[in-house]
Amino acid sequence: MGTNICKFQENCLIDRLCSLKVKGQVIEKKRLESFGELPGRNVAVIKFKSRIIETHIDSFQFNQTEIGDQIWFSPPVPERDSCNCHLFVWLIVGVVTGVLAIWAITSHFQERTAVFLSFAAVGWISVIVWARTCSHAQSKCLRDLEEEINFFETGGG
Repeated sequence: MGTNICKFQENCLIDRLCSLKVKGQVIEKKRLESFGELPGRNVAVIKFKSRIIETHIDSFQFNQTEIGDQIWFSPPVPERDSCNCHLFVWLIVGVVTGVLAIWAITSHFQERTAVFLSFAAVGWISVIVWARTCSHAQSKCLRDLEEEINFFETGGG
């Protein structure tokens, strides 16, 4: 079984972010109603520097907390944001490169050889585009996590 270094890095950054405790000001309290089998949840809307953050709190803390109080909370983990622009650009680059490779191969080789070489070339181009897109998405995720950690560790902007 192999080790995915990027996934390990991501998990370490998420653990580090979740272990942080910062103090923010409660600006609103609300109870979310239950849906189906899920119990209702208590949510505090907290202002931390320039951000407004919603966090779930237990019933005891919800009842004890007043608007304007300073409470400790753990920063939320940002959602993974896909970079559709980057994906689209690499898709176009891959298609154009594939078409050019097929054209070059079919103009220099005959029938069967051209078909096999074209499949091989397009296959490798697809793998390269896929790897480049995935590495960009992973790098963006790691960068976003590092920015969140820096924001909360330094006290915001």
